[in-house]
Amino acid sequence: MSIYRLSPSPNFGVGEVLYETWQEGFTTEECDRIIRYGESLSPQDSVVGLDEDSQEVEQEIRKSKNSWIELNDDTEWIYDRLGQILRCMNGMHWRFDINGLHEHLQYTVYHDDKSFYRLHVDNMLLGDMPPRKLSMSVQLTDPNDYDGGELQTNDGVIHTVSNDRGLVTVFPSYVLHRVTPVTRGTRRSLVVWANGPGCR
Repeated sequence: MSIYRLSPSPNFGVGEVLYETWQEGFTTEECDRIIRYGESLSPQDSVVGLDEDSQEVEQEIRKSKNSWIELNDDTEWIYDRLGQILRCMNGMHWRFDINGLHEHLQYTVYHDDKSFYRLHVDNMLLGDMPPRKLSMSVQLTDPNDYDGGELQTNDGVIHTVSNDRGLVTVFPSYVLHRVTPVTRGTRRSLVVWANGPGCR
């Protein structure tokens, strides 16, 4: 059952792309507000795995910390903003059958101890949950405050995504992507997945 429902995407018919960005999805003040909320949840070492029973810390694959931002009166505005952007982006480029967010928002922290996440895809099957169709990343940190930590997609060629603060990046969950090691400062981001039935 979804925790946040999405209405059908409009069909703008622009065409499919590897990824797309939405400039200034969140203001500087809103990014700060999200960071304060995410930090208040005491981020823990991130895990990898296909389900809760097999998930564990694997720092050779992923070295970061995260907390989960649940839907409530204080966070509904974040879910609403992300839902609007997801619907618009999906309508422009992919037209996937998505019907909601089935997981909470993941607040992720990459510290300057060379935190990273190796190449991976997000569209694994998680129990009875509908498959992930679209992945979304929100850049919360000013790019001048850290080095490294680049979000990159890979379709045979490495593409480095802009790291402007407040930028929202959307891509199909089957796209290979990674976060390169952070060598100075701290990178903070928000990650969310849109789910839906079937293979399209």
